Amino acid sequence: MAVKIVRTLAERKNKTIYRDGDRVIKLFEKKHPKSNILNEALNQARVEEATDLNIPKLLEVTKIKEGWALVSEYVSGTTLAELMDKHPEKMDNYLDIFVNLQLSLIDNHI
Repeated sequence: MAVKIVRTLAERKNKTIYRDGDRVIKLFEKKHPKSNILNEALNQARVEEATDLNIPKLLEVTKIKEGWALVSEYVSGTTLAELMDKHPEKMDNYLDIFVNLQLSLIDNHI
């Protein structure tokens, strides 16, 4: 897979998330269990198929060098976390949105 990393979006304990044009690559460390990565891909696919949530579509699961990666669409916009940081006075409203999203997943048996 040819990767043209535009920029690093986030770094977490076992993974780094990159922007690659109109895609996002979540690259896991070599030691991260493949079963966990495949389970994450399965969960994302289930949400895509069972809900009408506007989430980035999973495009592929692949290996890049020594690590497994999930490749998804890049969706431009403001995250809920960014909104919370920018408008802390609306925290209760944003938390309601978050809880309702979680409940919609339960209602769809995901």
